[in-house]
Amino acid sequence: MSEHPNVAVINRMTQAAVEGDKEALAACFTEDLVFRVRGTLPKVGDHRGVSGFLGVIGTIMELTGGDVKLDQLFAIADGDWAAEWERATLGRNGRILETNNAFIYRFEDGLIAEMWMIGAGKPGSESFFA
Repeated sequence: MSEHPNVAVINRMTQAAVEGDKEALAACFTEDLVFRVRGTLPKVGDHRGVSGFLGVIGTIMELTGGDVKLDQLFAIADGDWAAEWERATLGRNGRILETNNAFIYRFEDGLIAEMWMIGAGKPGSESFFA
């Protein structure tokens, strides 16, 4: 069974985000991307475009000093939609935060047009970022 094209875009986007490759990220998103962040993460709210996405991800990378390990548990896609579940292990000031994150993606013409990132950490885990 071959990988769904939307899952391939998600995987390229994740790799580009971890590597800080803005050009590769821009190739994964529509120009009017809406990035919605919810849950136990910093910068909760709605963000626009690649710069909005990078603002959120950049904040996480800055707060953790880049100590971010991601393990994709699954990614599925059908039509213009995809979903992903990942396990994230973050380090900060000698502390470790292990959390699961859910992502929902809406695609337009093979690019991510809308993305929800939902941090599903334990209650109080948002204090890790304070």
